Parts: sequence; structure tokens; C-alpha cells
Amino acid sequence: MFGPESGKNGWKNLPLVYDKVRIGNEESRILRCCQFLDIFASEGCRMVEMSCAEHDWYAAGSQFITHTTGRFLEKLGLETTPINTKDYETLLSLVENTVEDSFDLYYGLFLYNLNAMEQLERFDLAFESLKKQLFGRLHSIYRKHLFENEEQILALPERSMLLQKSEDSDASSPLSKAVDTK
Repeated sequence: MFGPESGKNGWKNLPLVYDKVRIGNEESRILRCCQFLDIFASEGCRMVEMSCAEHDWYAAGSQFITHTTGRFLEKLGLETTPINTKDYETLLSLVENTVEDSFDLYYGLFLYNLNAMEQLERFDLAFESLKKQLFGRLHSIYRKHLFENEEQILALPERSMLLQKSEDSDASSPLSKAVDTK
């Protein structure tokens, strides 16, 4: 679960996920598999045994979402500021780490993991949900403001919502031509 960037300073405590498949029951094959896995364990990897399906499920929810978030933030063109917070520094670091990996790696996470599309849909739904929550709260503020000032609003002269050609407007202007229904 690491690549050239995340493993460049060593493999200590980085997860190595494996699934013992096609080993068979022959003792020599089992021993060869254990010796191979010991190479990574002796380098400090955190050895995690799980099925391929479990790996793909977890990877879509962590690795793919991490890369998607980093690439999404990259599209925003985030830059360092004189008032960076620690959280913002973390976001900048996420962008830097994810875009240093090739787009092919990211595309591979998407293309070859059946769970990635579901995570992408969840990402989109979560973003839409946050926007609704923000706009919903904004709506209630405007609504409250509107009804608190109802007397003032009712005192305003009634105005048509449609543009009307006024007698003193320039009849040759593009706006008055667009409104003119003659």
C-alpha cells in the first residue's frame, strides 16, 4: 500500500497487503511464500493479510478517495498564503503528494477497482449534500431577515418583475429592443 513517494524514506510501518493464493499445500511452496513475505516484514512493513476483494473495498475507500481529493484540490489551484493554518498545510501536502504520482496510477485505481465508481458517486453526493446544507442555512437567514422586515417590504411600491420600456429610455438601446414587444 505504498509507492515511490510514500515509501521513499523506508517501509517501516507501511502496510503490505497480501493474500496467499495458488500456494497449494506442499510444504516447500508454503516455505517459499513465507520466505518471500519475510523480506518485507524484515524491512519493517506492517504485514496485513486479507482477500483481494477486501483489499479492493478498503483501497477504494481510502487510496482512491485520497487521490481523488488531492486531484480535486489541485484543480482549485490552492496556493500557500501568509496565514496558512495547520489544516491548510495538510491539504497542500495532500495535493503535492497525490499529484506527484502519475495520473496513470490514479486512473488505474479507478479503472481496475470495481468499488472506485461507487466511491466517486459517494464523493459527488457528499459534495452536493454539503452544498445543500450551506444553501439551506443561507435560505433560512434570508427568510428570517425578510420576515423580520416585513413591514418595510410591504411599504415598498409594487414593482413588476418584468422589464418595462419606460418613456424616457433610449428606444434604440439593445435592452429596450429586447423588451419591446411591438
